[in-house]
Amino acid sequence: MTTAILFMVLTGVIWTAVGVLFGRAPTEKDRLCTFFALNGAIFVTFVYLARPPTAAPAAEVLRLSALMVPSAFLEVMAFLLLKLAMDRGSQGIAWCIAQSAMVISFLGSILFLGNPSSPLQWLGMALMLGSLALFGMAKQADGKAVNDATFFRLVFGAFAMVGVGQFLRLIPGYAGFSPETLTWRLPLQAPVGMVFWSVVCLSKGFWRPGAVWRHSVPYGIVVALGQVCFYLATDAADKLRITSVVMPVSIGTCILFFTLWCRFFRGERLSRVGWVAVALNVAGIALLSSR
Repeated sequence: MTTAILFMVLTGVIWTAVGVLFGRAPTEKDRLCTFFALNGAIFVTFVYLARPPTAAPAAEVLRLSALMVPSAFLEVMAFLLLKLAMDRGSQGIAWCIAQSAMVISFLGSILFLGNPSSPLQWLGMALMLGSLALFGMAKQADGKAVNDATFFRLVFGAFAMVGVGQFLRLIPGYAGFSPETLTWRLPLQAPVGMVFWSVVCLSKGFWRPGAVWRHSVPYGIVVALGQVCFYLATDAADKLRITSVVMPVSIGTCILFFTLWCRFFRGERLSRVGWVAVALNVAGIALLSSR
């Protein structure tokens, strides 16, 4: 139990670093596309060096890819929407809402994967949904952020895509795949973003690695570390039948630290409604983690 929880918390800390670096990504189209393509290549390289797949039946790997490839593509699109939102409005609100998408994977794990649930967990989900409604009304207290209708359309679009993608990544642990086949999860997921953004760069003539590599390298490494840690946490939780708490603990840690980062390092001042939303969100996540 201790090992599983430690991996979940560590995942959340790493995802906080992902959010910090992602918020600093370039905004120009050519540099942004190059940034995504380059860190995608770094991600793939890191994954195949750190967690190379083992030999597995081709038919099983193909079945696994039917889950992992769509999951990865959804998250590629989600992070594009999230970047547009973070450039437009409050990074803290955008990140909190998008990361709260774990309510989708939580529901999916209960309704479709047979995970047990308790009244406290359902209360936690209700609190999280309430926090999302409050986030929709929250404004940055200093008035600098443009949290308008477009901002929230982008954020909640990312929310839906991230949630479905996360749920698809949980399914393999329940689908009867062999341990050898499961080693292909991350290697199948990793190349999707690299291929997609490389095609965009080539087709649009966007390729400026010299302008973004100093930011892409650490971002790609941190993203890879986060994914490796997530799967370690998921595997440890699978053995204990507590898969449904992997996302709550990881995301709760991430949201808490990223909110503090935005407050004390970026100077984002949430309104009272925003702080109530954060409090409800973290409380809901804590209840989702209960058994």
